[in-house]
Amino acid sequence: MDFQDFTIIDKSWIGLPRDHDAFKAGVRNFIDYASWDLEPDQKIFCPCKDCNNNKRELVSVVHGHILWNGFMPGYVDWVYHGEGDDQVRETTNTGNVVQEDDEEMSDLLQEMNYNASNFYKLLNDAQSLGGLNIKGFDALLSLLTKAFPDAKLPKNFYEARKTIKGLGLGYILIDACENDCVLFWKENADKTSCPVCHASRWKTTELNVDNESIRRTPRGKNIPVKQLRYFPLNPRLQRLFMSSKTASYMRYHAKRRPKDGVLRHPVDAETWKTFDKKHLAFAADPRNVRLALATDGMNPFGNMLHPHNTWPVVLINYNLPPWLCMKEENFILSMIIPGPKSPGNDIDVYLQPLIEELKELWDEGVETYDISKKENFKRRAALLGTISDFLH
Repeated sequence: MDFQDFTIIDKSWIGLPRDHDAFKAGVRNFIDYASWDLEPDQKIFCPCKDCNNNKRELVSVVHGHILWNGFMPGYVDWVYHGEGDDQVRETTNTGNVVQEDDEEMSDLLQEMNYNASNFYKLLNDAQSLGGLNIKGFDALLSLLTKAFPDAKLPKNFYEARKTIKGLGLGYILIDACENDCVLFWKENADKTSCPVCHASRWKTTELNVDNESIRRTPRGKNIPVKQLRYFPLNPRLQRLFMSSKTASYMRYHAKRRPKDGVLRHPVDAETWKTFDKKHLAFAADPRNVRLALATDGMNPFGNMLHPHNTWPVVLINYNLPPWLCMKEENFILSMIIPGPKSPGNDIDVYLQPLIEELKELWDEGVETYDISKKENFKRRAALLGTISDFLH
C-alpha cells in the first residue's frame, strides 16, 4: 500500500456498502495502515460495527470482522490505529476513554529493558522548573518539599541538575581560546594559554601595569575566558528508542511514508536515494539515523545597543515523519558557541566534538535498545546535509 499523509488518507469508502469494491479496497488499506509495524501475533482494536474499538483481535480477525459487519460509523480519526501526532487522547462516541497523558507515561515506564532502567527511574523522579535564578529555585524546592514531604524532589539546584544529567540531558563544558583558535580539549586540555595566539585561557584582573591576577570563583576555580557547551548526541539518540511510539516513528521513512513520487520529506529527494545506493549496509536498517545540521548567530539579549553573537548548533532528525521532524521540540541542540562575536570560519574549531562523535556513530555504531522490537541493535548515524545562510 502507498500510504498517504495522515491528513489526506482516503476514508470515503467507510460508509459504502460492504460488497462495494471501493469498500473492500479501503478495508485492505486500513488493515495495512494499522498493522504496518506489528508482530505477527500482536492484536489491534477492532473498529467493526459490533466491536466498536472495545476489543482487541488479531489483524486477520479484524479484517474479517470489518468485511462481515461493516466499519463503525463516525470513526474517521484513526487514533486507535496510529493516526495523528498525539495518539489516543480523546473520548470517542462509544464513551470509552482512549488513553490519557498519565496512562501514556505509565505505559512508557512499564516498557523497560535493563539497558534503559536508569532512564526510566530518573524520568519518574525528574522535575522541570524554569525562569528562576539558583537561589529562587532552591527556595521553591524547599517550599515544595515542605508542602509534599513524601514527594521525591531534589534538595537543591545542583542535585536537580545531576538528575537531569542522568537522563542524558546534560552538557559538557569545554574551554576555548578567546580568539577561537583552539579548544582546550584533548591534547590542549592542560594548557593555560592558547598554543596559537598565546592568549590566556583564564580571565584575569589587572593589579598594576606589570601584574595580573587570575579571577576565580568563590570555590577557588579559575574562570575561563570562553566556554563551549556541548550536548552529547548519543544519549539523545538512545532516548528516542526508549519509547515504543518514538521508536516506531524512527522507521517512518522506510515503512510508512507515501511512495507516489511527491516530494514531502528528504527521503523522497535524490540525495537520500543516492546515499542509500552508496552505503547499502547503512540503508539496510531503517533505524540508523539521518541528520541535518543547522546553525545561525543570535543575540540572546535582544538588545541591538549591545551587539552579541552566540551560535546555537542544532541537529534535525530526518528519520521522523515530516509533521514531526521540523517541530521545535524534536530538534536536537548539539552545542552553544559563545559570543560576543561570530566564530566565522573558525566554527570548525567548535564542531570538533560533534565531528568526533559522528565519526564514531558512523564507523562503529552504538549498542542501543529498541523497546518497540524488544531487542538491541547497533545504531549508526550519518549527517546528510547542512542548513545555513550565506551572505552574497
